[in-house]
Amino acid sequence: MIRLIIDSRLENVSLVGGAVRGIAETLSMDSTTSYQLELCVVEAVTNDIKHAYHLQAGHSVEVDVLLYPDRLTFRICDTGERMNPAKVRPFGFDPSKVETLPERGMGVYIMNSLMDEVHYETLGGQNILTLVKYLNKPEKSA
Repeated sequence: MIRLIIDSRLENVSLVGGAVRGIAETLSMDSTTSYQLELCVVEAVTNDIKHAYHLQAGHSVEVDVLLYPDRLTFRICDTGERMNPAKVRPFGFDPSKVETLPERGMGVYIMNSLMDEVHYETLGGQNILTLVKYLNKPEKSA
C-alpha cells in the first residue's frame, strides 16, 4: 500500500495527480487509462477539499493506493462533512446545446463512467470513497 496525505489546500491536489500518473506509468498502463485514473482521483480529492472541508486548510486528505493482482484501488479519506448522496443530482444535458452543459456536478458522473467500481461510506467518522480499476480486463464484445 502507498499512502499519500496532503493538507486540504487546492494547490496540493496536483501532487496527488502526479503521484497517480507516476504509479500508472510504473504499471505500464496506456496513456488513456493513466489519464482517466489521474482525473478521477484528482476529482475525488478536489471534492473532499471543496465539499467536506469547505476549502478550509489544516485538514488531512488521505489517498491510499492498493495494488492487487487483478485491480488497482484508490481510497480517498477525509474526516470532514459527510457527502449526502441525495444532493448529488443526476448528470444530464442536451449534447446539441453546449449552453446546457453544467458548470458543476460532473465529478461523480465522471468517476462512475471511468472507474469499474465506485463506493462511498462513512466509518467511525471517516468518509471513504473507493475507486477501483480492474487490470487486464477483458474487452467488452460488441
